[in-house]
Amino acid sequence: MAALTAPLMIAHRGERILAPENTIAAGRLALEQGATALEVDVRMCRSGVPVLFHDAYLWKHFKKSKAVALCTVEELKALAFRQNHYQRPDRICTLEEFLEEFKNTVPLNLDAKSLAPNPNHFAERLVKLVRRMNIRRQIWISSFNPYLLRKIKKIDRGIRTGYLFQNPPQLHKLIDIFLSTDAWHPHYKNVTDRLVEKARKMKKEIYIWTVNEESILHRIQKYDYQGIITDRFFRNSSHL
Repeated sequence: MAALTAPLMIAHRGERILAPENTIAAGRLALEQGATALEVDVRMCRSGVPVLFHDAYLWKHFKKSKAVALCTVEELKALAFRQNHYQRPDRICTLEEFLEEFKNTVPLNLDAKSLAPNPNHFAERLVKLVRRMNIRRQIWISSFNPYLLRKIKKIDRGIRTGYLFQNPPQLHKLIDIFLSTDAWHPHYKNVTDRLVEKARKMKKEIYIWTVNEESILHRIQKYDYQGIITDRFFRNSSHL
């Protein structure tokens, strides 16, 4: 992606107050309100299709105990979010539909959800889709799963990746991941002078999550970072 003059205001799962999170409607609203990038969660369903959904199970939104991984794409798309909760209702979409909608707009952070120690199939599907849509320059794939990120880089080193982490000791345990990814995604509590200096020396981008309080935003403003993932600060304001 091109160099940026100001940190990205990355809408966490889109605008998820007025629309269901991780939907096209949520993405559109976030951009209307001032977001300069979008973050969405991606999972694999039973059909082998990457879909946008955060939780492993459907319970939170649909009161169903079934896992997303055990649902076909047809089953997922038939589900309706509670209509009276949102100004702009929407349904679960596939990653391909989301990328088609927002291609050539703003940077897109794809948070790949997978706990599998051998997530080869998921990585292959993501890479295949990114290649087919010719969207490498616009997206980067982040994950808590180092095996997934390693596999993505092994298949296609041209796809940018970011390692999500919350505990500083992981920096030492998984040093190869920190060396091979293009970006680090630390929880805001883990952002320190030392971490930022390491990132600068290693030429890594930093995207901080999830920044929702003024006090946190104020604390991190002294650091050099490329973006914050937030539920609120993208809304028609100039906080950065």
